[in-house]
Amino acid sequence: MKKGENMLKFFLVALKNILSIFSLKWRYKFFEKMGLLAYFLVKKRRELTLDNIKNAFPQKNEKEVRRIAKESYKTMGKMIMTSIFLEEITKGENTSVENEELMKKAIGMAKDKAVLIVSLHLGGFEAGSKMENLRKFYAVFRKQKNEKINDLMTEWREKGGLNSIPLHESQLLSKAINEKSIIALASDHYGKDVEIEFFGRKTTAVAGPVLLSIKYKVPLVLAYAVFDKNNKIIVKNKKIIEIEKQSKLKETMKFNMQKIYNEFEEIIREYPEQYMWQHKRWRKKK
Repeated sequence: MKKGENMLKFFLVALKNILSIFSLKWRYKFFEKMGLLAYFLVKKRRELTLDNIKNAFPQKNEKEVRRIAKESYKTMGKMIMTSIFLEEITKGENTSVENEELMKKAIGMAKDKAVLIVSLHLGGFEAGSKMENLRKFYAVFRKQKNEKINDLMTEWREKGGLNSIPLHESQLLSKAINEKSIIALASDHYGKDVEIEFFGRKTTAVAGPVLLSIKYKVPLVLAYAVFDKNNKIIVKNKKIIEIEKQSKLKETMKFNMQKIYNEFEEIIREYPEQYMWQHKRWRKKK
């Protein structure tokens, strides 16, 4: 197993070095093609993607659904590229930040603690680390099963200013929250904390962003990132989420996560081709 992991790591490092010879524009095209190849090769995931888009946009015809799906896979390829080449992508004009004043306002509210970003798997979301010039930037990630690959991705992200906090590592997360930091939480995937509606269909979601904001008394900013037509990434700080208290904590989490999901839905409707539709979002109750 270790030998196989080492060989894969060696291959990926070599591939990155080779691809680095080419321009960013060429690399984006290459990763778009790799994403599109995955669309055609992995039937089960392709069918799930198409089904998700149909659930979200029942009014769209088959041709439009397939177009969105293919573009989503191209974006997925570019997302992977963003992780690998984050240091280069967040330099200069390759990534820009919109409404940085909003983030500075949230930092003022946070004082000596963190600002939490609630975001979604859309566009080049890892490039939010461009804001490391304001504060140390973290994001919570699920660990890769392959330890060598996990360590390699962590290293590449850190070079781009993105420090990883493994999912479920509550002590590390708590430590980062009590620092002057910015912590990004991609919170749009299926979870079991609260019941919400997403594109008019009932499902369940995580409630971590709301719970953490209440527990540590830190601001929660809705932010996301998209690719423009020239494959420049625009990081958009949209708004500070006001946590509206309800009579019980569970109701507070549900109410505010629904509010956040309403925002997610609005963003996805604007950029459906850049959303990651490849995950099972709506699940039937047992």
